[in-house]
Amino acid sequence: MKTEGILNNEISKLVAEMGHGDMLVITDRGFPFPRHEHTKCIDLSIGVNLPKVKDVTEVILTELEIEEVIIADETKEISPETYKEFQEVLAPIDNKGNEIREKNIPHPEFKDLVLNGALNGKEVKGFVKTGEFTPYANIILISGVNF
Repeated sequence: MKTEGILNNEISKLVAEMGHGDMLVITDRGFPFPRHEHTKCIDLSIGVNLPKVKDVTEVILTELEIEEVIIADETKEISPETYKEFQEVLAPIDNKGNEIREKNIPHPEFKDLVLNGALNGKEVKGFVKTGEFTPYANIILISGVNF
């Protein structure tokens, strides 16, 4: 039995299947699911704010090598505490000695990327919905390589 890292079977499998440049989205409770078969969708929500996006992101980052994140502009503006939590989670990540790149885009563009990106040739491989009830508590992790 696995006792550390990602314990959820579906998320563990998803992370194991990710390649360089693939995207994994972690969202709040209000974000709609992509409605196509190209993006694996996992709903982890079990109650109000359970689990939170920050907690899920932290655990995923114990096993997923990333080189970039995408965060909506509105996260910084409307939910600055969530944005600060993202910064704290990302700070210790070592991307082969490089900082993790951060791209900020307007929420409508973020939403379109998540919902339709896989249909348009973007590598949006997975979507994880949490129980978070904070507006704009959404992040896209872009997989890197560790060599």
